[in-house]
Amino acid sequence: MALDFQEIRKQIQELTQNATEQLEHRQRLRETAAAILEKYADQLEYLSQKALSAAALDPIRFRCALPTTESLTASYPLPALPAQAVLIAADGSQINPDRHLGIDYCLVNIGAIQMTLRDPAAPQMNIQTRLFYGQEAFNMSEKVVALIRDIGERAILAQLAKEAGAPVITITDGPIELWGGDVALSATEQNEQKGDRYFNSYLAALDQLHSLNAATAGYIDRPRTDLLVRLLEIAPEDKEVREAAKNRWLTGIIDTELLQAYLGPGARSAMFGLLTRYAKYYQDQFALHFFYLNVSRDADKPVLARVEVPAWVAAQPQIIDALHAVLVQQCQVVTTRAYPYLLTRADEIAVVSRDERDQVDMLIARELRQRGLDVMGQSEKQLSKQARQKPKRKTR
Repeated sequence: MALDFQEIRKQIQELTQNATEQLEHRQRLRETAAAILEKYADQLEYLSQKALSAAALDPIRFRCALPTTESLTASYPLPALPAQAVLIAADGSQINPDRHLGIDYCLVNIGAIQMTLRDPAAPQMNIQTRLFYGQEAFNMSEKVVALIRDIGERAILAQLAKEAGAPVITITDGPIELWGGDVALSATEQNEQKGDRYFNSYLAALDQLHSLNAATAGYIDRPRTDLLVRLLEIAPEDKEVREAAKNRWLTGIIDTELLQAYLGPGARSAMFGLLTRYAKYYQDQFALHFFYLNVSRDADKPVLARVEVPAWVAAQPQIIDALHAVLVQQCQVVTTRAYPYLLTRADEIAVVSRDERDQVDMLIARELRQRGLDVMGQSEKQLSKQARQKPKRKTR
């Protein structure tokens, strides 16, 4: 037995003893946040100044939504699909370095799928695989591999968008903000020259999409972000900016809990700017924006996604309408899940299975042996794991 279920059961009982009280506390916080949202929904300049002041006091940790020109509670109904558009989705996966395997390598696999709106022809697939081996892979961390994957996704979108011709809509799974979330990488975390090279490659791909005026977006499924809530925490006049920037007094409330009351099926929220420690890397046409989108068909069961876009997209209402309509349409292709169909397909062709990884291991080992080179064996820990996981042979 791997788990002590008796101890787990005891801990579960302790955790759930105060469940009702915790739920009631969250409900009170939610109601407070909703009231602040209603009160300050149209005080955009006031909120912007407070947010910028808070960010100046805590530039590393402070992160929130920044008002633009639309009321915080605005709701925009589903527009008509554009007359024509080429849709391109990209996703990536990787084999991370594993010192237990005895072969120093990592791999990035990018899958892209393309279709023309209103065209019955089957979508076109494109796969790009890159192997990093030996000295090149020796010092690569999982963060760097994820970074290269994200750069590869944007690069293949730029390449295919250039070949497709306008108008083009491109989508990826996850945020556009390369330096945020789990793949955060700043020049201080890695060699500064290398960090700059990676980020410049990323901006170059975005710049090519900008030159094509492509509606490029990052799609975040069922987000748990509290960017708007963070703005509401500093909004009240009696909240002095210095203290409000540090005090997370609405912790536990997320944006979608507040906005779903305003967004019917197919509707989008206001457009927000993204105020973050990495905003200095995204200037002018690259400045990051986002909106929330209810992709559900059912008025009683909202499903809100967060859609991240660069400034050149956010500034063009016609492009936002096209992106809005296409994302909702894509989320309703498969009735069992409200998620963009093309992103599902991109994931299917990008994912690297366990069997495929084993085949890559064997191919590398075989090539090395044919050239008379030694192949370091698997670590004792890895061999021990495999022995434990090996299925027992049936006996008659």
